[in-house]
Amino acid sequence: MSGRHLSFPFRIGTDGRTVTPASAAEHVRDEIMQLLLTDPGERLFLPPFGGGVRRLVFEPASDALQGVTKARITQALTRWLDHRLTVEGLEVALLGEVVDITVRYRPAGSADSRVIRFQRQGK
Repeated sequence: MSGRHLSFPFRIGTDGRTVTPASAAEHVRDEIMQLLLTDPGERLFLPPFGGGVRRLVFEPASDALQGVTKARITQALTRWLDHRLTVEGLEVALLGEVVDITVRYRPAGSADSRVIRFQRQGK
């Protein structure tokens, strides 16, 4: 976790330079967002990378899809970010056109739990 990292989403600061995360915990949060919002196959040189959350709004809501989505997200977090965080809880709710995902995690080396929530509505 040492060193400088670019923020996600990438942005330019008021001084004209790229913005870096303020802390290691913010960097981990940015990495989770990047992983879950990237569709598998989207990255040319790393096709398996991604959680595919954005695609869920186009799928019919069902208990089976909810279970598969939870398994897919757990697998992606474990494969790509296992060295950066510990997942303490994951909830996936598919309600009609609304996808609601809550990840409770603890950054590596930290005693503090954090929560990140994604909510997407199709239209």
